[in-house]
Amino acid sequence: MMRAARRVGVLLRERFFPLGIPLAWRQLVAEKKRFAAAVAGITFAVTMMLYQMGLESALFDQVVAPLLQMNGDIVLISPQYEYFGISREFPQTRLTQASSLPEVFDTAALLQGTLPFKNPQTGRDRDIFVMAFNPSDYPFTNPDIVNHQALLKRDRMVLFDTLSRADYGPIGELFAQKGEVTTEIAGKSAKVVGVFEMGPTFAADGNLLMGRDAFLALWPSARENQISIGLLQLKPGADPNAVAQKLRTKLTAGDVDVYTRDEFIQKEKTYWSQRTPIGFVIGASLLVSLIVGAVIVYQILYTDVTDHLHEYATLKSIGFTDGFFVKLVLQESLILSILGFVPGTGLAALLYWLTQTLGHMPTKLYAINVLGVFGLSLMMCLLAGGLATRKLRQANPADIF
Repeated sequence: MMRAARRVGVLLRERFFPLGIPLAWRQLVAEKKRFAAAVAGITFAVTMMLYQMGLESALFDQVVAPLLQMNGDIVLISPQYEYFGISREFPQTRLTQASSLPEVFDTAALLQGTLPFKNPQTGRDRDIFVMAFNPSDYPFTNPDIVNHQALLKRDRMVLFDTLSRADYGPIGELFAQKGEVTTEIAGKSAKVVGVFEMGPTFAADGNLLMGRDAFLALWPSARENQISIGLLQLKPGADPNAVAQKLRTKLTAGDVDVYTRDEFIQKEKTYWSQRTPIGFVIGASLLVSLIVGAVIVYQILYTDVTDHLHEYATLKSIGFTDGFFVKLVLQESLILSILGFVPGTGLAALLYWLTQTLGHMPTKLYAINVLGVFGLSLMMCLLAGGLATRKLRQANPADIF
């Protein structure tokens, strides 16, 4: 058994290192500066690709963060709805009609808009995104919202998102010290009586929750019989897709669209990826990183082949085939891709941490992104290595000597 294992080891070693030594490694480290430049180039490419992928995932996670906290299996919106933050209203009677289905357990209505919020420290007003609802309903699943929403029954009492931008002031710290924070909303006195975490989006730098009646009093164009979003919570066992289709058949007035929760979240992601430059910019950045890395590796390997052309010609003249040299350069490519990938992943993880800490964005090192970037970096290095061997394959040993 031991002999068989040793034999397999010898065969593998001879297959990858036909001359009995790790020739690819020796050639790479012979020129230390060039070797370091190659690893640095691949590290840069890997870091940028991973960071761009993580940034894209974080941006879309951030966009749908409010939607993920909504308590509904079915969502009703206006046909003129654009994205969460800019949405037209539709008649609340449609939500009432939808609630008549036997599969519906509960409903909730949301109103949306932006109102000036005064920084209690600087006195400066800045628009903040407001979501208003009847405090007796349960449109959100966030425990911090559920536990404090009864306080919104009092006039101009609000809940503040502590992940909002710093321009609104240190509301979270002040609330922790005093138990409430007095400020102004749309020029009217208001009190922050609770805090929660939701996070800013592309459409909102901060989030505020208040009671429906208080919002109607502050929002000049608000109409009492109109709502921005309708939420339907279904009974256990009900199929959201089947109920959504039933509602589309039932609500035929043309003033409301019906989505399942998953469809609504996907609609939001699609809007930001296809109707804004975000998807294009991130995709272009990935492509540029890939090209930069490939060019650097190609230049390094091409120079290495050129420098050793006479040695290769000698080996070629005594019977070594082009396949041997191609395999040798591809081994160098594989070594470079691995050595560049490891520090590149580490640097990307550091950038993720900085983005989470300083930018409050949910950047995460997803395994699928790591595997995808490793595959791209490997393909990049192997492609560059293959191109770098063209001169050698076309060379005639007699001409070189």
